Amino acid sequence: MLLMAAMAIGCGHEASLTRETETGGVVTFPIQSEGDVLSSAGRRDALRLIADKCPSGSRIVKEGEIPKVSKTADRNWRGQMGTERIWGIQFSCGQ
Repeated sequence: MLLMAAMAIGCGHEASLTRETETGGVVTFPIQSEGDVLSSAGRRDALRLIADKCPSGSRIVKEGEIPKVSKTADRNWRGQMGTERIWGIQFSCGQ
């Protein structure tokens, strides 16, 4: 079971539909820096997920970096909470 999960992660998608509603949702993907956002495989996967969810079109409502932990918690742990950054795209189906 664990091996199957690892295989799915290794050859899976970089983006995931984190929150889904009847009319849209939020997709997220990991980034290294802001420069990675527009050209990353994660963004391409995210846009594909949006297109799958909204075959008749969609619009981006909001996008930006999603904090993994509060700044206070990270300060208390002295930056040991991890360095992976997450980018989110909130979208709505329809034009």
